[in-house]
Amino acid sequence: MAESFPQMKPRDVVNPSATILGLIVTALGILVALAGESKQVIVKNFAFLFIVIVVLFVLAVMFTAFSSLVRKIVLWKCALLLYVAGWAFLGTILIFVLVGYAYGIEALQLQFPEFNLDLVSVVASLVGLIFGLASAIYWYKKELTYRKRVLEMSKKITTTSKELDEATAQLKFESIDMRNSLLILRSDIKRELQEIAEATMTPIARPYQYQIRKLVTTLKLREILSADLAYSILFVYNFSSRVVHGETVSDKDAALVRELGTKALINLRKIAKKHESR
Repeated sequence: MAESFPQMKPRDVVNPSATILGLIVTALGILVALAGESKQVIVKNFAFLFIVIVVLFVLAVMFTAFSSLVRKIVLWKCALLLYVAGWAFLGTILIFVLVGYAYGIEALQLQFPEFNLDLVSVVASLVGLIFGLASAIYWYKKELTYRKRVLEMSKKITTTSKELDEATAQLKFESIDMRNSLLILRSDIKRELQEIAEATMTPIARPYQYQIRKLVTTLKLREILSADLAYSILFVYNFSSRVVHGETVSDKDAALVRELGTKALINLRKIAKKHESR
């Protein structure tokens, strides 16, 4: 039977990397503080090595963070490769330097040319630009996916064009501000759900204090609300709650959610009216 090994987790990369980076900064500070004029070459040599090691470990941490953010296993594998490369480079350099200075083997006392600071600036700028573009593309795609999801939910809630136009006009009449109209819509949806609960359930059976999530779940289980309608109601209610708590949302997202909520409200009114007549 093959032996199994536990997989590494993000903290297994981040914690040792942070420790190594802290030690490197400390060591570099000590070297600069203690080195005399005759030892400046040694300081420059170690600074070059430290820069390479810092770049490897910082990239490992960044890829780890991005892999957790977007949940992409490929980024996590890249982080592990950079993490292994960082330790391999650090270990190799330490072995060569320690052996060289311990036994006086000139060939192992590595000398490096003075590091080009302009090159560092260019590389840092390129890395920042790449990550900036990658972040912009990621958030743009995420926004498009989010809007597509709202549109798909909206298509599943059936209403006539006339009903939608009349309800939207009434909502705009009550408030021309997009965010305020969402809050009004949120309140109207809650009121309709309460009326449906009062018409279809005994006081004992009603969810405690009409908690929206419990109310929607109960009405769905009783097959008064369809699964699509229940999901859309909770989605609209959660989105509107974000607005209530001061979160900034785009006008386009708000308009799509308002249309979805308006369709849900129309269907709720139909359900409430149907149960009132019984």
